[in-house]
Amino acid sequence: MDQAVIDKCQAILEDRRAELNEGGVDFDDQDQTLEEEVGELTTFDNHPGDMGTELYEREKDQALNEHQGSELNEIDHALVKIEEGTYHLCEKCGKEINEDRLLAMPATRFCIDHAE
Repeated sequence: MDQAVIDKCQAILEDRRAELNEGGVDFDDQDQTLEEEVGELTTFDNHPGDMGTELYEREKDQALNEHQGSELNEIDHALVKIEEGTYHLCEKCGKEINEDRLLAMPATRFCIDHAE
């Protein structure tokens, strides 16, 4: 595997990691009740559609936070593999991952034959 490709992938991974960290995921808000989040003492006097919108937005934010956390974990895993010298190898079969695949998906763990 060409070291220049690995270096380029590492730069892509580090840039993406910095970009995700700048997004500022705020997991502290996840502990609030829906009433606390919308600033109401009770939800009974509100139209059900209003609370439905708030609930939808809350669940959307939670899903985005989970996806962001998952992506950060994959990036961290790939960066560790670069340091170990095994980044370019498929975790299932041990064969080299194609350079084009690594450049397209720098956090991938598998060759195209074992992609899920």
